[in-house]
Amino acid sequence: MYPRFLGSNYPLSKHLFFSTRYSFSLLGLRFEKKPTMWTTAWLIFNFVNLAHCCQAEFSFGWFYITSSPVDAMDAFCPLACSLTNLFKMGCMWRHRTEVSLLIARIRQLTEQQSGQQKDKLKRGYYRMATLLSMLIFTLGTINTAAFVLRSLWEMWMRRHGPFNYDMPFRMHFPAIAHRLPLYPLAYLYSIWSGQVTVYSFVATDGFFFSFTLYVTFLLKALQMDLKCVLKSVQNPSERDSENCCQQLHGIIDRHNDIVGIVQRFSVIMAAPTFAQFLSGSLVIATAVIDILLFSGYNIIRYVVYAGTVSSCLLLYCYGGTEMSMASLELGESAYTSSWYQWDRQVRQRVYLFIMRAQRPIIVDVPFFVPSLPAFTAVIKFTGSIVALAKTIL
Repeated sequence: MYPRFLGSNYPLSKHLFFSTRYSFSLLGLRFEKKPTMWTTAWLIFNFVNLAHCCQAEFSFGWFYITSSPVDAMDAFCPLACSLTNLFKMGCMWRHRTEVSLLIARIRQLTEQQSGQQKDKLKRGYYRMATLLSMLIFTLGTINTAAFVLRSLWEMWMRRHGPFNYDMPFRMHFPAIAHRLPLYPLAYLYSIWSGQVTVYSFVATDGFFFSFTLYVTFLLKALQMDLKCVLKSVQNPSERDSENCCQQLHGIIDRHNDIVGIVQRFSVIMAAPTFAQFLSGSLVIATAVIDILLFSGYNIIRYVVYAGTVSSCLLLYCYGGTEMSMASLELGESAYTSSWYQWDRQVRQRVYLFIMRAQRPIIVDVPFFVPSLPAFTAVIKFTGSIVALAKTIL
């Protein structure tokens, strides 16, 4: 048995923002359903749980920063990721109404595009968005499991000596939480904070990645329609030209609608995306430093940790690049069509459309644009931090 969304016949309507809807539903945040008292209470508990565990990690790291820098780094690395996802979780809750409207609008626009070629293209983008987002979900869960197994193994190795009831993450809890009978509950409480972090970043990052791929599909569908409208016609009549102008007017309206949707999306995701890239570069650098400081099995979990965060940033950049390239290809599609065979009115509209399409559609984030060159810059910045840390340590 395997998850149903892996099947090729999984309904497209359920693929739409699957990772976002599924991950946030585990946290109690549902965009397309009215919240109940229980879902609201569960959402508040998860937010408080993550905030409290962030405070516990900071307290642990600050306590050991002078006496044991290795243990302090072991706490600060997950802390940076947890704080970022706490912020992203708050941003998504704040903009929950706008997110619901965007999901509904994307659903409406994509359902309007039908046809054998478009349906095949749509399924490809939908499946890619779901599978890659859920791959990050799996990597994040494996990362949490690695921290849990580390703590269980360390306690097992100390079973014949002075025993300490450790947490899976480096956290400072009250002393009573490290003793029976409350220790199992505190241990599960700490584990759950790791999963809340996973659900939060998969939901938010999956929302960004899925949105960019869905917009890419809409732009590709627009290219198909544009080529169909500007097909080669010998000596078009006045009526043919009028029909062509009307169809071009519809294509231009759809293009303007897509631009407006991306602008609304940028308002919602600008701050979370900036926070993700800033913290992601620091987390990757911290994880690499921990890999250099640790030895043995401890290296494995930080390799997984760095790989998970790097994969998240790569999804942001890949989605942003796909969307901007598809928007630029619109102008190329119009230019390579048979526009020169039409009359003056049609040619004027094509000229204006080509000029408009020369401006790529991007997610407006402060200081940078999510793209593959930006991912390269993040990796270089991370390498600089690691090099600086090596000279100090």
